[in-house]
Amino acid sequence: MMKTYKQEYKKVLDKIYCDMCGLCCTDDNFGNECAVLEASWGYNSLKDGTKYDIQLCEQCFDETLQFVKNRRKQYLGIFKYPYENDPLNPDKQI
Repeated sequence: MMKTYKQEYKKVLDKIYCDMCGLCCTDDNFGNECAVLEASWGYNSLKDGTKYDIQLCEQCFDETLQFVKNRRKQYLGIFKYPYENDPLNPDKQI
């Protein structure tokens, strides 16, 4: 019996860097902790097929989330915000 072998190139994740501040999100103790902001725009939008995959460290995620919450308060007013089952205020799950 003859055996043949082939070499395969395998890409392995090494580090993740925050796309906002540039700090490394990879930690040997906690793994690869980062938030992902994704968008895939359809062909009827002004962005026509544009895709985004943005990695955010925890601090930059919190800052971005706070910006979104503040903007929503501006649009909805203080009497309509926050509301029940708000996706920007999820319950902490353990």
